[in-house]
Amino acid sequence: MIALLIRTFALCLLPFALTLPARAQTPPPDEPKPANLRFLFLDETPGGYSIKAGASFRQISSAPYAISPPVVVQPKSHYEIYQTAPLPDPVTGKKEQVKLAVIAPPPRIVSALVVVKVTPPPPDSKGPPRCDVTYFDTDVHAFPLGSVRVINLGRAPLGTQFNKDAAFQLQPGETRIVKLSPDDKNRVVAKIAVSEGNAWRLLSNKIAILGPSQRMTGVFIYSASGLLHTYTAEEIAEFGKPNPGHFWITYTDTP
Repeated sequence: MIALLIRTFALCLLPFALTLPARAQTPPPDEPKPANLRFLFLDETPGGYSIKAGASFRQISSAPYAISPPVVVQPKSHYEIYQTAPLPDPVTGKKEQVKLAVIAPPPRIVSALVVVKVTPPPPDSKGPPRCDVTYFDTDVHAFPLGSVRVINLGRAPLGTQFNKDAAFQLQPGETRIVKLSPDDKNRVVAKIAVSEGNAWRLLSNKIAILGPSQRMTGVFIYSASGLLHTYTAEEIAEFGKPNPGHFWITYTDTP
């Protein structure tokens, strides 16, 4: 009888013993996870942008000053960012891929807006452009639901007001996250103004829809070309080139 009980007890332990190796291989809770990244390129050169992983290229954005769709990248990995040259190579007849930067998302980042500021080389230099990469963490703990993140990447103070909440100002380089109070139809009136000397000029006065499970990001930027790449040749011929100035770019996301 005792021998039978010992045999039964041993058989009961067998499944647990078999599962131990699998459990030992489970990654720890703090192991870095894949990150969801959106890209914004501050660049005056027209052309699309791609991310290179291995030998393949994947387009992530079709133009500068546009928020890209989410791109999934793996942790502990480096990725090369390229831009398609605006003109074909005179020898090959193809538009070459120009390397801009190498990104390596910080381990703590699980989602972010990645801003890549591109500075071209001097006119007498044939070197590559210089790129400054900044990550704005968009995890819900850093960027709560029902709020707006305002980022001033321009050259002048920014004035904002959402619905009837108190207006506030941001200096160049400043960022603020504000809890919004939409109306019963989830509408938010966003007023955006730029400081010009002793006066303020209204840039945008629009209604946005923001559900309780969404966030809104607004980026205030300066374009030396006046977003020239967004104009057709016919528009430029008729109206001339646009003036340099500030612009307001937004997107809404659901984590």
